[in-house]
Amino acid sequence: MLLPLVQDALPGLFELDMLLLRLRMDMVLDREGELMGYRDSEGVPIPGAPIEDVEEAYWRVRNAMPEGTEEFADGMVEEYPPTPNVLLLIGPDGGNVVHLTTLEAAEADLALLAEFADALDRAAGPRPGPEFEALTEALGEIGRAPYYPWMPEGDEASVACWVRQALSTVLHSPFDGPRGAADYETLSNVLRYAEGWESVEVDEDEEQAAERVLVSMMRAAGWT
Repeated sequence: MLLPLVQDALPGLFELDMLLLRLRMDMVLDREGELMGYRDSEGVPIPGAPIEDVEEAYWRVRNAMPEGTEEFADGMVEEYPPTPNVLLLIGPDGGNVVHLTTLEAAEADLALLAEFADALDRAAGPRPGPEFEALTEALGEIGRAPYYPWMPEGDEASVACWVRQALSTVLHSPFDGPRGAADYETLSNVLRYAEGWESVEVDEDEEQAAERVLVSMMRAAGWT
């Protein structure tokens, strides 16, 4: 898949691992309620998306991201280190526009992550049904006591929304809408003719296509 790597839209993807761990294992608390660690359990039942399978799919997709993505997402670097499959687009005015790459991820893994996000939305809804009871309870507990500063604080819907936004980088297509197909073709052509380069200057039309997909990713990640 053609993927714009938008720095502000990436952190959630790398913060999701602790929430998955929380759903897969029981927390061990001390007498004051402070988190001491985790212990093995059967995990929270998630209809259509068993948590162990979701966690494995998550790590396969995360590990498919280009080298240096986590450091870029954390703001440790403003630009990627030299990476063969990441291209920085530079606008006609000389300013950075966006990084582009192609992500090789299995459709089955992406489908499972989408099922996971859908299940959380259902569990956080007004009438989740008895099969979602344990998941609804777990999401509510996480929202009341996040334990990690990057986890959302709020109700079940807040947690479910955060998860969907965290997964938006790999589940949301920035090429929807009337100009999506043309923007995809434009940026694909940029990648093809600049293959092996670290950066390339684009023209005004290419810059506008890149800016549209950048805004789309930011919106999906909850930034606009």
